[in-house]
Amino acid sequence: MAQWQVRTYYKKSCEQHEYFSHDDYEGKIKVVDGFRSCTYNIETTDENMPELEFTFVPGGDGKKDSIDLNSVYGGNIESCELEEMFDGGCWGDVDFPEDMDEEEQERLGEFISDEGSWALEDEEGWCLDDTEVWVWGPLEIINEDGETVRIICADADGNVVDFVEE
Repeated sequence: MAQWQVRTYYKKSCEQHEYFSHDDYEGKIKVVDGFRSCTYNIETTDENMPELEFTFVPGGDGKKDSIDLNSVYGGNIESCELEEMFDGGCWGDVDFPEDMDEEEQERLGEFISDEGSWALEDEEGWCLDDTEVWVWGPLEIINEDGETVRIICADADGNVVDFVEE
């Protein structure tokens, strides 16, 4: 087993997607918050670097260049844990269920803006169903000694390749 850190190489290349459900609505509220950076600690089942795979961000730009670090289990990855997400609120968006009227969307949009998405559970009766943390662009892989061993990114087909600074 080995311990690794995976962190975003460029600023503003991380988004958190939270999905909230409520008994009164068929759809979910999706809250997107942009962060300046993030770091995850990953434990592998062997001494090799984590076997990461790029995929498509739901609702993204259609490129296979992103990873949900909350869902990287499999391959040689034993565990994955968030260490830090820095400077949230750089950008954001809220999508509401189609079966919610416009007045309620406006009210909840202001509520989320004022109180934060976490307050949906505490004060509005919504339930957090899932949280995804999407990263894209170059990712820095750091070993147990704190050394950068590789900087990876996706090629045009979504394959893991070494990042080359232009």
